[in-house]
Amino acid sequence: MTITNSAKSAKAIGSRNGGIRSLRETFIATVEWFDKNLLTLLTAVLIIVIPLYPKIPLGELIEGYIVRLRLEDLLIFFTFAVWLVQLARRRITLPKHRIVKAIYAYFIVAILSTLSALFITRTVPFERAHVFKLFFHLFRRVEYFSLFFIAYSAIRSKSDLKLFIKLAFATLIGVIIYGIGQKYFYFPAFSTMNREFSKGVLLYLQPNTRLFSTFGGHYDLAAYLLLMLSFTIPAAWMVKAKKHKAILYLVSLFAVWSLVLTTSRTSFIGYLVGITLSGLWLTKYHKFFWSFKRVFLIVTTSLIIMLFFSTLVERFAQVIPNRETRDAINTLTAIINKPFINQPESTGNVAELPSLLGFLFKNEKPVIIPVEDVPEDQLALVASKSDMPPSPVKPTPQPIEDLPSDVTQESENIRKQTAEEQGKEYGGPSYSQNALKYGLSMAIRLDELWPRALAGFMTNPLLGTGYSTLVKSNLGEFTYAESTDNDYLRMLGETGLLGAITFLSIIYFAFQAGKLAFDSPDQLSRIIGVGLMTAIVSILVNALYIDVFESSKVAYTIWIMVALVVRLNELNHPRKIGKKA
Repeated sequence: MTITNSAKSAKAIGSRNGGIRSLRETFIATVEWFDKNLLTLLTAVLIIVIPLYPKIPLGELIEGYIVRLRLEDLLIFFTFAVWLVQLARRRITLPKHRIVKAIYAYFIVAILSTLSALFITRTVPFERAHVFKLFFHLFRRVEYFSLFFIAYSAIRSKSDLKLFIKLAFATLIGVIIYGIGQKYFYFPAFSTMNREFSKGVLLYLQPNTRLFSTFGGHYDLAAYLLLMLSFTIPAAWMVKAKKHKAILYLVSLFAVWSLVLTTSRTSFIGYLVGITLSGLWLTKYHKFFWSFKRVFLIVTTSLIIMLFFSTLVERFAQVIPNRETRDAINTLTAIINKPFINQPESTGNVAELPSLLGFLFKNEKPVIIPVEDVPEDQLALVASKSDMPPSPVKPTPQPIEDLPSDVTQESENIRKQTAEEQGKEYGGPSYSQNALKYGLSMAIRLDELWPRALAGFMTNPLLGTGYSTLVKSNLGEFTYAESTDNDYLRMLGETGLLGAITFLSIIYFAFQAGKLAFDSPDQLSRIIGVGLMTAIVSILVNALYIDVFESSKVAYTIWIMVALVVRLNELNHPRKIGKKA
């Protein structure tokens, strides 16, 4: 009996030890799997969250500044920290592509420009808020480009790359669906159109309000759709499976519809230019008529959507000299864009945000302020009908002859009311000749933004006057937003000729990466290659009128796309690493 019991005890102990070993082995295997796949998983999360999560602020980085801390910033920071740890452990390596050298060169120039702004041109005063904002914009560029390194390292095989492509496509569908709900069913909107909106105001689009879906503004959404259409339309042309072709065409159709609802003229033109060029590039593998037929069909369909299903036609109609013709077109578009349901009663609210330290370490919460308590001039002072901010009050613009073509009587009444409430004298409409001739939107660029950028460039042609220095009217002014509405002039003004050359060299090498992928024999590489080339051309056109490379969600998307193509080329041509783009 003793021997039998001992045997049983030994067997039980052995079984228990075996179970413990099994659990330990399972735990170790799980940890190793996460260690191996964590960067890929985090990148997948970023691909979904960056476009889909609205720009709801968490805290202030600089008091009152329009750029605020958001969820995507925390996710990117955490992912980049993981990337650095993996790099230190030699689990990943830096890309050997020459685009990386161009990025390094750009940041060398950026640092020199920053130091120049402080010590040579002295365009940034030695005050904490000014210096912090200068370095904030420098580090913001680091954040943008970090997505290139993160996405590159997250792709270990073509299966990872295909996963990211599928997630990006599904995310595009999500953005479109939310845009439809925002347009016709009053899904909530969060905007960064001005300082009050950027505090997290919950708003609703009006029939003539520009669509921005989950993005902070219509220009941002337009640029994102521009990038995605550069891939989906050529893919729809090239794939052979009828099911995949139908899905791609359907999603592209709704993406074009969303694009024209943003009423961004430059983005729409960039889209047409890019798609036309993609058709020409595809003549390398297909007959000319094959490309012509597809480009013609897409361009014609896009123009029809623009004319009958959006207010973008209003933006183009501003160049029509006959006001009666413009009014007739605008009346038709107002009927088409009427929502399907009644307006919600809630007007939303504004949040007074905690500081970054207060949010992270003191768990401070936003202080809610009813939106009706916010000064009306802060929420509703706008230009054209399509620029009307989201609001539960339907606009009833009545244009008059002495206003620019993109200014309504309603917005002028707001200016008058604001002046009277502040005890100031309202002298009537007063606009420059450029505003009366080209519209207020263009006049702001011609009269203020572009001349200031050129002045910054002339102050220091090599290094510019530093980040966030172009909008202010005097040295000591602290501006709460930065925009030049022409990315090339902004590059020249902020970082000079050296900054513009190094940044555009990054774009050039990215285009070359797309060309190398396009020259590959397999269909996936050709689709992605022509997509990247199309996206780059389209976004360069867009940059003529918008600071598109400074738009966070768009910038993240661009550098993730570039990383995917660079990594694909390495998987296809491992011997050509660093030799060809």
